[in-house]
Formats: sequence, C-alpha cells, structure tokens
Amino acid sequence: MTRAIDDLAWLDGPVRDLFERIAGPASEAVPDLPAIGDALRALAGDLDYMTRWVEAVGDTSGATAILAPVRGPRLMIVHRRDGEMSAVHDHGTWVAIAPIVGLETHRRWRVAGPGEGDADLGTDDPVARLELARADGLGAGTAATLLPPDDLHDHGHLAGHGRPAHILILTGDDQRRYRRNEWDLATGRHRVLEVGEGGRWLATEPMPDA
Repeated sequence: MTRAIDDLAWLDGPVRDLFERIAGPASEAVPDLPAIGDALRALAGDLDYMTRWVEAVGDTSGATAILAPVRGPRLMIVHRRDGEMSAVHDHGTWVAIAPIVGLETHRRWRVAGPGEGDADLGTDDPVARLELARADGLGAGTAATLLPPDDLHDHGHLAGHGRPAHILILTGDDQRRYRRNEWDLATGRHRVLEVGEGGRWLATEPMPDA
C-alpha cells in the first residue's frame, strides 16, 4: 500500500515495530545496515504474522508491497518460483533481504572490465564483464544487505537448491527514482535503467533492444 509513514500508528504491530527500529539506523549519514538487517530478520522470523502473507502470495512469482510510501523505506514480500533468478541489477539505494521460508540464492557481482557505452563505467565497449564476488544460500534466520555503489547482485531460486523462498525486501527508497544498471549474464550485455524504469523481473526475459 502507498501511504505516508509520518504516523506509524495505523500499521500492523510487527510492521510498525520494524519501521520504528530502522528509523534511527536508516537516517544516519551512512545507514547502519547491520541494524537494519537485524530488524528485517526479526520480522521475517515472526511466522505468526508472516504466514498469512506467504499464503496470500502462494506460488505467484512477483513482488507484493506491504508498505510503499512515496519516499523513504519501503517493504515488500517477494517470491520467485523454482529455477527463477532475477536479472543482475543494482538499486541506487540501500537494500536488505531476509527469507521468511525457503532458500534464496543471493549472489554479489563486480564489474571486472568495461561495460556497454555507459559513462559511469568509463567505456564504449559493448560487453560488460562481470565476476562473481560472493554466493550465499539465504535461509530463515539470515539476512543480506547492500549499499551503493557495492550493490550489484542477483537473487532468486537455483533449480535443485531447496524450496523456492518467500523473502522480505526492504529498500531505502523507491529504486525507480534512481538511475540504475542491469546486466544479462547469458550475453554479458549491460543497459542503463533510467529514472522510472523497473527493469526485468527474471534473468530469462530478453534484454530489450538498445
């Protein structure tokens, strides 16, 4: 739901507790990501509350907003089905991920060479060269956090690796307000997501033509 969060009283108790806990850490000049991750992990572990959200999503692949104010931190529940991974992307704002149930593959990437005609990458080379920096299997009771510019990642479910997860994602703002980046692992292509663009949901979706 989209609504201002100056007054938290109308929120469900567990969600209100989360936003009260992160208010201080999120307002610091450099957000306190460990504290934010701990708070999100606590909400994800509250199965008395979160189970109804998991059941409502079921096996639908997508993101459902729990709280999405016009500006500031926003919370969603996300699910990708068996074998579905996101495109490699960044957010332009801090992000925290915490599984409720299931196993979420989370991989961090770094640009090891030039990218596709992007001044931010300082090159006109048409191929973005990515290197895997870290790969984790995130289960219940764990969390991952990222802070720009070190926020290039993909996540979802790798076939044969446990049950596809239902996860909570908390971002510092609406990511569509920022100029972002997306890569295609299969081809190495890179594109810039301009303000307002959402990007591809799945890595298997074709990269739009330039």
